[in-house]
Amino acid sequence: MGKELTFRAIIVGSILAVIITMYSAFAGLKIGGVYWPITTASIMALGILTLLGNTNKNEINIAQTIASAGGLLAAGIIFTVPALYLIGFEISIIDITIISLVGGITGVIFSVPLRKQMIEKEQLEFADGKAAAAIIEAGDEKGTKIKLLSAMFGIGIIFSFLRDYLKLIPSFFNLESLKISFSKLFSFGSSISLIPFSGGYLIGPKFTGIWFLGAIISYLIILPLVVANGFFSDKFTAMISLTKPLGIGIVIGAAIMYFVLKGLPALKNIFSDWKESFKENQKMIGFVLIVLVATLTIITEMNLVLAVIAVLGAFVMAYLGGRVTGEINVDPMELFAMIVLITAKILFGFNAVFLVIIAAVVCISAGVAGDTLQDLKTGFLLGTKPKHQFIAQLIGVVIGALLIGVILMALQQTYGFGTTELPAPQAVALSEIIKTDTLSGNLLLGILIGGILALIVSFFESAIIVVAFGIGVYVPIELSFPLFIGGLIRFYADKKNWTEKGRLIAAGLIAGEGFTGVVLALLGLGKLI
Repeated sequence: MGKELTFRAIIVGSILAVIITMYSAFAGLKIGGVYWPITTASIMALGILTLLGNTNKNEINIAQTIASAGGLLAAGIIFTVPALYLIGFEISIIDITIISLVGGITGVIFSVPLRKQMIEKEQLEFADGKAAAAIIEAGDEKGTKIKLLSAMFGIGIIFSFLRDYLKLIPSFFNLESLKISFSKLFSFGSSISLIPFSGGYLIGPKFTGIWFLGAIISYLIILPLVVANGFFSDKFTAMISLTKPLGIGIVIGAAIMYFVLKGLPALKNIFSDWKESFKENQKMIGFVLIVLVATLTIITEMNLVLAVIAVLGAFVMAYLGGRVTGEINVDPMELFAMIVLITAKILFGFNAVFLVIIAAVVCISAGVAGDTLQDLKTGFLLGTKPKHQFIAQLIGVVIGALLIGVILMALQQTYGFGTTELPAPQAVALSEIIKTDTLSGNLLLGILIGGILALIVSFFESAIIVVAFGIGVYVPIELSFPLFIGGLIRFYADKKNWTEKGRLIAAGLIAGEGFTGVVLALLGLGKLI
């Protein structure tokens, strides 16, 4: 079998975790989603350790396990914490670090014991975990995969440097500048970025198509109609007062319906699954949870009740995140955070900071749980020891937690959240929920529409696609358009059997531009918006 948890696996994995945490944060704020980093991490770890020589598949798997953890931890933070900045609050780097550690560690310790139930007994799919195992098992003959991925990473770096530092490439392109007949119909622009196009490719045509459908209905039908009939003076006012709350309401309604349809039925097995899984480590896990609650209480100044609610919410949503990931390869972590936030606000009316902390802990826990179980699926197929993967996952969580606060602060100061550069759609939705004392008519209408659509769609498709439709209604169409084009490219690539090569190209471009965007922000060299 060979050595697994080696010093060089930890070093390689840790370096890759830094890169993945950085680009995941930037790309997630840019396109409102973080694609599973496990396959990218597998190719990177495979290439580097193969180059170093005398490696084996389990050492490679340990390195990728460390590396991929940072991506989902970053997602949990960027989906939630920017909401505070959007409503005028600030949060310290130390607080962000503690929130990340609590959410990340709970995600790991709540999910690792579920390996036996979900992976060995039920044999849930965990599609990206299975794909990573296939990549590592097959190897990389002549290094073609790592060479292509590295080349695209370099192109992404050069592109971002030319645009954001040297200013040789504009950051925005208006389609009206095209002297063609349809340009006035599509009187909007597109952010000049590799990330939305590449992200659209990775997400695929179905999800991006539904997203763009929401944008088209909002931008080309609803807005012109209400302005032409005198309900609003201009499109901007109509967007703020109508389509933004309507779209956010659709997301909320779809999230609630998704939880009712998917979450509640899954919860019936939660205690039986965990009772069996945790019986050997009850005292250790109990001690860790007490320490986490105490840390959250002392550092962030939450009272004990709120800290317990945060950890209990993390416990439940980590289970759901892991199970849903295993079944459909999508972790709706931000939806689970939204459900917990709405419930907490209705029942207890906590202040904004504490609501976001609870949402962040839950979101991170669900995301890290999904990633952990993907990694454990890879390990199960390759024969990696679960104990070693548990340690590796914790290392990745700690690295991500130590980085993400500094990254978030740098991105806020350089680009801002809720801007064309970093739209942060999930955080925008959370901020609207938090600052609303009474639900507006348009928000309530959106919730009703979202719930009904999700219920209808659930009979033949996952209700989660309605969330994409709602996001398309309220985010700038300048983001939706390149995502849609990326989805169309993916559709064409699938027809031509170019899918896997396209994945490497897209993943490398996202990593390069996202990594450079964060580096420039940290150095204070990025473009101030």
